[in-house]
This record gives sequence, C-alpha cells and structure tokens, in this order.
Amino acid sequence: MSALDNGMSMMDVATFWQYIVKGAILLLAVWMDSATKRRA
Repeated sequence: MSALDNGMSMMDVATFWQYIVKGAILLLAVWMDSATKRRA
C-alpha cells in the first residue's frame, strides 16, 4: 500500500482520488480472498 501511495503522490494525484483507489484495491483484495476460500 505504501508503494501505491508513494507512486500516486509522485504523479500528483489528488488526495481524494488516492483514498478512492486504495479503497477499491482493498475491496478487490478482500473479495478475491473470500472467493478463493469458498472454493477450497
């Protein structure tokens, strides 16, 4: 997450959008984790 944060800061992405992107990635990771645990 910190690498993503640093990259977006370097690209001068607004703080609002940084929160949106990080939240979306976190939700995607949780969804993928739960989807793989259901199959196992």
